[in-house]
Amino acid sequence: MFVSNAPLRPNDLHWQHRVQPGPAGAWGTVVTGIDDLEQAIRIITLTPRLSVPTEPDKFCDALAFIDRPPAIAIPRIAQEIFDSLTRWEPRLKVERVEVEAVAFHHFKVPVFWRPREDVLADLRRTDVILREAA
Repeated sequence: MFVSNAPLRPNDLHWQHRVQPGPAGAWGTVVTGIDDLEQAIRIITLTPRLSVPTEPDKFCDALAFIDRPPAIAIPRIAQEIFDSLTRWEPRLKVERVEVEAVAFHHFKVPVFWRPREDVLADLRRTDVILREAA
């Protein structure tokens, strides 16, 4: 994951503050590019709908199903996450969402996705440093 304390550059079109500090960075750091999209997936998936007063319809109600039996919870969690990501993160295309019951009230959710092609075009960057030959 790319994490930086440096100021954003004009070419950094997709970025956000890192919301979960860890060994790779502290509070106040920034994630950019693909890492920004991965963080957006986690934020949308783990933030309950109606929990943000300025955007009550945004985010996802997947957590509402974790106390249901797996036969009921798994398809509803998968559909809720798929629908929320498709609706609220236009920079990516969700291929599929799989839900695995890990333990009682505990699910692992692999999300298979790819950036939209126009977003990939935005994310490309090439720095060329020209120096005088020694």
